[in-house]
Amino acid sequence: MDHRKILEYYSRKEISAYMCEFAKNREVVSSFRDGSFSKRPDTIVYPGDIIQKVSGGAVAFHCSVEKWKDPLVLSPTLKDLNSLRLAWDLLIDIDSKTVLEHSAIAASVIIGFLSDLGLRPSVKFSGRRGFHIIVPSECFPKNVDEKPVSRMYPELQEIIIEYIKKSVGEAIIERLAEFEGGYASLSKKVGGLKKLSPYEFIEVEKWGVRHLFRMPYSLHPGTWLVSVPVVDPEKFSPEKAIPEKIYEVVPFNGSGDASELIDRALRTIKEKKRVRTVKTEKPASRIPEEKFPPCIKKALSGLSDGRKRTVFTLVTFLRNMGWTDKEIEEKIMEWNSRNTPPLRDSYIRGQLKWHFRQSRKILPPGCKNELFILSVGLCEPDRLCKGIKNPLNYVFKGGKHDNVSKNKRGSQKRKGKHGAAGTS
Repeated sequence: MDHRKILEYYSRKEISAYMCEFAKNREVVSSFRDGSFSKRPDTIVYPGDIIQKVSGGAVAFHCSVEKWKDPLVLSPTLKDLNSLRLAWDLLIDIDSKTVLEHSAIAASVIIGFLSDLGLRPSVKFSGRRGFHIIVPSECFPKNVDEKPVSRMYPELQEIIIEYIKKSVGEAIIERLAEFEGGYASLSKKVGGLKKLSPYEFIEVEKWGVRHLFRMPYSLHPGTWLVSVPVVDPEKFSPEKAIPEKIYEVVPFNGSGDASELIDRALRTIKEKKRVRTVKTEKPASRIPEEKFPPCIKKALSGLSDGRKRTVFTLVTFLRNMGWTDKEIEEKIMEWNSRNTPPLRDSYIRGQLKWHFRQSRKILPPGCKNELFILSVGLCEPDRLCKGIKNPLNYVFKGGKHDNVSKNKRGSQKRKGKHGAAGTS
């Protein structure tokens, strides 16, 4: 691609204006035909900055997933990056080892998985054989376990990506086998392996501090295609990324609440490390609703906010109460009918299917969990709530309280009948 056409592309007002808007608070570095990069740190503020860099030989632009108070003060020797980091996007970088269609399949499965957790991520073509899926920082809570999320990069990002990879692996393999005409055909592509992993065919990277990715609407100097936002990866073709065919700028936006994704990812790590912070007892029989804590009773009355997060809370609680899968399904569907508005039945059934497949014991969120009990506004403690860490404790504490009360009453009756205070 000759330099005149490159300059002509970046000079389009809608392109340069959008790239400047996306670059806000981000480190932005330009690259050249020979693969080298401009000096870091750098950024772009005005459309004229882009034109100036392209006129100087730049052909592509890369930006950080992290957002900074002032990107220009960054340096390799700066120790306290947390004090400068405002936020960070979760970027899932999918790259195929062979054909673009494999990346498209993986991207579609991951997008569906995130959608079931209440997220609407944005996705764009990487420019060659992959896709970038982004859950923007606006979807994240400010704090997790009383720690600012801005200070949890890259550790939390790594935990989430590992959780996603493990959760979608089976579904991706099924779809890849379907695309290739069966498991045998798919296996031949990797030397006839009997046990197939999707990550023999695609890569999902973990990103470190100050990692850069190709900006939306940047050119790719290897293909001269545009890193363009995509609606449906499986319906995308590289021809749609030819610069001359970019007729309008589509915002690279995402939305939703990442609280449930974060909580599930962290729980998976804790279970793997066999961390148990709550002691519970296995009920001898099904525990009835009247024994439930105030937060669960309030949740079951129906909600207008936090409904998707509360599905997780209710199902895990009921499973620990000795309820059967059928009883849980009936109760959750009944609960959903009280919500304003109700969640989609397909979403509810998908969540139930996932929970019912789990053989391990999963505890409901704790009482101090800001992502669930507190943020949804369910905490209305009564006298039994004092000192408990999890809604499950309430039930067992209440049972013990009743037994103790009965024993005391029996003891008092015996004193009145036979003791000195009761004689005449």
